[in-house]
Amino acid sequence: MRNIAGWWWHGEGGGPGAARPFAGGLRWCKRAGVPALPQTRFVTAAPPAAIAQGVFELWQLEDDGRLHAGLPKPYVELVVSLSGVHWWRPAIEGAEHLYCDAWVTPIQSGPRFARSVGRRHLIGARLEPWAAQALLGALPPGDGMPPPRLAEVWDADEARALVELLRAAGSDAARFALFGRWLAEQNALGGARPDFGALADAARAGALAEALGVHPRTLRRTFARAAGLSPKRWLRLHRLDAVLRRAGGAEQSLADLAQELGYADQAHLTRDVGALTGATPAALQKRAENLPPHLFPLS
Repeated sequence: MRNIAGWWWHGEGGGPGAARPFAGGLRWCKRAGVPALPQTRFVTAAPPAAIAQGVFELWQLEDDGRLHAGLPKPYVELVVSLSGVHWWRPAIEGAEHLYCDAWVTPIQSGPRFARSVGRRHLIGARLEPWAAQALLGALPPGDGMPPPRLAEVWDADEARALVELLRAAGSDAARFALFGRWLAEQNALGGARPDFGALADAARAGALAEALGVHPRTLRRTFARAAGLSPKRWLRLHRLDAVLRRAGGAEQSLADLAQELGYADQAHLTRDVGALTGATPAALQKRAENLPPHLFPLS
């Protein structure tokens, strides 16, 4: 088995791929020491303070639409297309599905693959899973099924109005402000939620249960009901998220990073990253500096 840097994946429908490359407060996000990918722009912004417990960040990506792997993350994503025609597949050899103009990506079990015809410009919000469930209800599992259209889990007229609102905005800052205001108006995101996010640095589910002062069985039940996944899986994805956001930094070795994030050792980190993403930490370190942390280009 080769990793996704070699275009193979061991997940659903994976194997030697016949796919071909396709061309087709803001914070600039870069990783030091790696050249930028041409024609690619990725920026993020903090959400309004009133919903910061349920919304991790807002982001925008603009690029040439080339084929890429989207790597798993501990967030549900609400995404709106500003330009481009978008195609999605569960595996390199999987059947392609046409995206719509807005969709919701549940937490995924492995990398998923996407390309665009025409220049791709997306805006999205990373929602904590318990906030996404409160806002949208139970979502389908991220097991390779196409992400649901926003109009399927939200009022269709409101979904269309959101797309039109964001497409009419004239700048990144204006789009972020409008999107943040729309999210803040959703009462489900502003209510009191279990403060699991503050405990994301727990190394294992048992430590999380101890920090919350509950029995592990109670934690598994209440967490799954609130967030739609197990605490063990959530913590595992949070550690992966930390690795992906910091894998390009030259100031810290993988061994030190593994120790800091609660892995047994560097080999444990390497195995876990490979199992979840199909890539090695070394391949992730070689990604261009201006890419999102959860995106792996395949062309």
